[in-house]
Amino acid sequence: RMAWRNDSDFNAAELRRADMTFGGHIMTRSAKPSAADARPSMTAAPDPAPRGRGAAGSSRAAWAVPLLLGAVLLLLVWALRNVALLSFAAIITAAFLHLLGEPVGRRTGLSERWSIVVVIVALLVLFAAAAWAVGRPMTDQLHELRNTVPRAWATVLQWLQTQPFGPRLIDWSNEDLKVPWARVAGVASAATVAFADAFLVALLAVYLAFDPETYRTGFLRLVPVRHRAEIGAALSASADALQRWLLGQGVTMLIVGTTVGVGLALLGMPLAGAMGLIAGVLEFVPFFGAIAWALLGTLLAFAQGPQQALYVGIFFLVIQQLEGNLVIPLVQRWAVQLPPVLSLLAVVVFGTLFGFEGVLLGTPLMVVAVTLIKKLYVEGHLEADARDAGVS
Repeated sequence: RMAWRNDSDFNAAELRRADMTFGGHIMTRSAKPSAADARPSMTAAPDPAPRGRGAAGSSRAAWAVPLLLGAVLLLLVWALRNVALLSFAAIITAAFLHLLGEPVGRRTGLSERWSIVVVIVALLVLFAAAAWAVGRPMTDQLHELRNTVPRAWATVLQWLQTQPFGPRLIDWSNEDLKVPWARVAGVASAATVAFADAFLVALLAVYLAFDPETYRTGFLRLVPVRHRAEIGAALSASADALQRWLLGQGVTMLIVGTTVGVGLALLGMPLAGAMGLIAGVLEFVPFFGAIAWALLGTLLAFAQGPQQALYVGIFFLVIQQLEGNLVIPLVQRWAVQLPPVLSLLAVVVFGTLFGFEGVLLGTPLMVVAVTLIKKLYVEGHLEADARDAGVS
């Protein structure tokens, strides 16, 4: 009986271990996910990929609207490019009036508007006095200049005929060397249109100079609020750069015009005063303006002989070297320093796009464009991102 009891106890113990082992296997297998459970259910949460594609689509849509508006704005500006250029000329004139009005306001204590009024009255009085003092002689010189240029051109052609290379050069460019004086005479109608445009520019400039903050604030209200401070600072910087460029260019024009007039008078050239005025005005256009007045002065000197033309050409070469290496670097120390390549490209690019108005306004347009790019893109984004990333 005791043996049977021991065997029964042993069998019971074995059964309990077998049950625990079998139950452990069942528990272990039940704890592991089945292949069916591992497969995604048809009723599972939606895939985040469609949400990503939707976010990307909405982002592209958010960029498409400003790009479309920008393209429409560019097309509108291009269609109204003449109006845009006249408006920019008015902005330049208003900046010039403010440039002269600020010291008047500081010294007299007048308001900004009354300072502009004083400047306008002073300019009108100055022009009237200049017209009364030298208006008649200058008009006679300009009239004589119009009659002298064809004679000087005929003298150049005669001189070329006596040179070994002259006849071949004339035959090679026979059409190019013929100056269309009949077409030049038609400039009178263009001058009438230019006078009307100048009157419109002056009128717009006066309104802009009297109350610039109204137009500036109205423009900034069209900009998103988060960008108004940045764009407002860029506009202020561009206005300051434009004023300093105008001041430097005015000093250069005065120096060159006076030097050319006095130097030609010392060389015994007629029409020295008219040539000095023309040289000063054309100096507003970098590079090409200096080439234009130098060629015109040398052409007029041919009317007195090739030797006089040689002396005048050497004199002009000395002036331009002094201007490029002494006057302009000194002026640019306290004015806007625009690289020469950008000045040249401004005249070429804007002249190609807009014609004569682009040549005249190309450099100030480039000054404003460079300042805006520097403030809004270089300093506002590139350098700001570099500072945030810890890159010096």
